Amino acid sequence: MSVGRRVVVSRRPAALGHGPASVRPASVRSFDGSAATDVPAIVGLQLRQGLRTVAAVGGLLVGAPVLAAWVPDPWAWVALSVAMQAAWVALAVRQLRRAERLER
Repeated sequence: MSVGRRVVVSRRPAALGHGPASVRPASVRSFDGSAATDVPAIVGLQLRQGLRTVAAVGGLLVGAPVLAAWVPDPWAWVALSVAMQAAWVALAVRQLRRAERLER
Protein backbone atom coordinates (compact mmCIF):
# COMPACT_ATOMS: atom_id res chain seq x y z
CA MET A 1 0.00 0.00 0.00
CA SER A 2 1.38 3.39 -0.89
CA VAL A 3 1.59 6.29 1.50
CA GLY A 4 -1.31 8.76 1.32
CA ARG A 5 -3.78 6.44 -0.36
CA ARG A 6 -6.97 5.58 1.52
CA VAL A 7 -8.42 2.10 1.50
CA VAL A 8 -12.19 1.75 1.88
CA VAL A 9 -13.38 -1.28 3.85
CA SER A 10 -16.96 -2.13 2.98
CA ARG A 11 -17.66 -4.47 5.91
CA ARG A 12 -16.10 -5.47 9.20
CA PRO A 13 -13.79 -8.48 8.89
CA ALA A 14 -14.68 -11.68 10.74
CA ALA A 15 -13.01 -12.26 14.10
CA LEU A 16 -10.10 -14.65 14.17
CA GLY A 17 -11.13 -18.26 14.66
CA HIS A 18 -14.78 -17.64 13.84
CA GLY A 19 -16.39 -18.55 10.58
CA PRO A 20 -19.73 -17.35 9.25
CA ALA A 21 -21.53 -20.40 10.70
CA SER A 22 -20.62 -19.50 14.28
CA VAL A 23 -21.77 -15.87 14.10
CA ARG A 24 -24.68 -15.14 16.46
CA PRO A 25 -26.38 -11.87 17.40
CA ALA A 26 -24.67 -10.08 20.29
CA SER A 27 -27.81 -10.29 22.43
CA VAL A 28 -27.65 -14.10 22.43
CA ARG A 29 -23.93 -14.45 23.19
CA SER A 30 -22.59 -14.44 26.72
CA PHE A 31 -19.39 -12.69 27.81
CA ASP A 32 -17.14 -15.66 27.05
CA GLY A 33 -18.54 -15.98 23.52
CA SER A 34 -20.66 -19.10 24.11
CA ALA A 35 -24.39 -19.15 23.51
CA ALA A 36 -26.57 -18.00 26.41
CA THR A 37 -28.81 -20.71 27.84
CA ASP A 38 -32.25 -19.35 28.65
CA VAL A 39 -32.28 -15.57 29.08
CA PRO A 40 -36.05 -15.17 29.70
CA ALA A 41 -35.94 -17.75 32.51
CA ILE A 42 -33.04 -15.94 34.17
CA VAL A 43 -34.84 -12.60 33.87
CA GLY A 44 -37.99 -14.13 35.39
CA LEU A 45 -36.06 -15.56 38.34
CA GLN A 46 -34.34 -12.23 38.94
CA LEU A 47 -37.69 -10.42 38.75
CA ARG A 48 -39.18 -12.75 41.36
CA GLN A 49 -36.16 -12.26 43.60
CA GLY A 50 -36.42 -8.49 43.19
CA LEU A 51 -40.10 -8.56 44.11
CA ARG A 52 -39.26 -10.52 47.27
CA THR A 53 -36.73 -7.86 48.19
CA VAL A 54 -39.27 -5.11 47.53
CA ALA A 55 -41.74 -6.93 49.81
CA ALA A 56 -39.08 -7.14 52.55
CA VAL A 57 -38.35 -3.41 52.18
CA GLY A 58 -42.07 -2.69 52.41
CA GLY A 59 -42.30 -4.80 55.55
CA LEU A 60 -39.45 -2.87 57.11
CA LEU A 61 -40.94 0.48 56.16
CA VAL A 62 -44.32 -0.42 57.66
CA GLY A 63 -43.04 -2.50 60.58
CA ALA A 64 -40.50 -0.02 61.95
CA PRO A 65 -43.01 2.74 62.82
CA VAL A 66 -45.46 0.20 64.23
CA LEU A 67 -42.72 -1.27 66.43
CA ALA A 68 -41.55 2.21 67.43
CA ALA A 69 -45.10 3.17 68.48
CA TRP A 70 -45.21 0.24 70.93
CA VAL A 71 -41.87 1.09 72.56
CA PRO A 72 -41.99 4.23 74.73
CA ASP A 73 -38.30 4.25 75.77
CA PRO A 74 -36.24 6.89 73.83
CA TRP A 75 -33.16 4.62 73.77
CA ALA A 76 -35.22 2.03 71.95
CA TRP A 77 -35.52 4.52 69.10
CA VAL A 78 -31.73 4.69 68.86
CA ALA A 79 -31.48 0.89 68.87
CA LEU A 80 -34.25 0.68 66.27
CA SER A 81 -32.45 3.21 64.05
CA VAL A 82 -29.22 1.21 64.18
CA ALA A 83 -31.10 -2.04 63.57
CA MET A 84 -32.87 -0.53 60.55
CA GLN A 85 -29.58 0.53 58.99
CA ALA A 86 -28.18 -2.95 59.51
CA ALA A 87 -31.33 -4.42 57.95
CA TRP A 88 -30.98 -2.18 54.86
CA VAL A 89 -27.38 -3.24 54.37
CA ALA A 90 -28.25 -6.92 54.87
CA LEU A 91 -31.09 -6.71 52.34
CA ALA A 92 -28.87 -4.99 49.78
CA VAL A 93 -26.08 -7.57 50.15
CA ARG A 94 -28.58 -10.44 49.99
CA GLN A 95 -30.20 -9.04 46.83
CA LEU A 96 -26.83 -8.53 45.14
CA ARG A 97 -25.55 -12.03 45.96
CA ARG A 98 -28.74 -13.76 44.86
CA ALA A 99 -28.93 -11.80 41.62
CA GLU A 100 -25.31 -12.68 40.82
CA ARG A 101 -25.91 -16.34 41.70
CA LEU A 102 -28.95 -16.46 39.39
CA GLU A 103 -26.83 -15.12 36.52
CA ARG A 104 -24.32 -17.97 36.82
